[in-house]
Amino acid sequence: MPKNENLEFVSFDDYLAEQMTDPEFARAYARTQEQKQLLATLRNHRTQLHLTQQDIADKTGIKAQNISRLERGLSRPSLETITRYAQALGGSIVFQSQH
Repeated sequence: MPKNENLEFVSFDDYLAEQMTDPEFARAYARTQEQKQLLATLRNHRTQLHLTQQDIADKTGIKAQNISRLERGLSRPSLETITRYAQALGGSIVFQSQH
């Protein structure tokens, strides 16, 4: 295989900036970031309430291993699952317009 002498290192930030010029990519990235933020908020509230993943599992009927996967971003939870998790924390999911 011929060696390409023109290869250069591209940082993730530079790569991301380039990809963000694509409107479809930018929208998908924004959705992913919002989802990650929501899951982090749920996890943070759980820990502030001194609840374990097993506590949430017991309150929601969702397996503890699935709570773990949800919190780590390894699954795409349904709205039903997120709602049950929020309710187990004494909260709810609310739409907030940015306009």
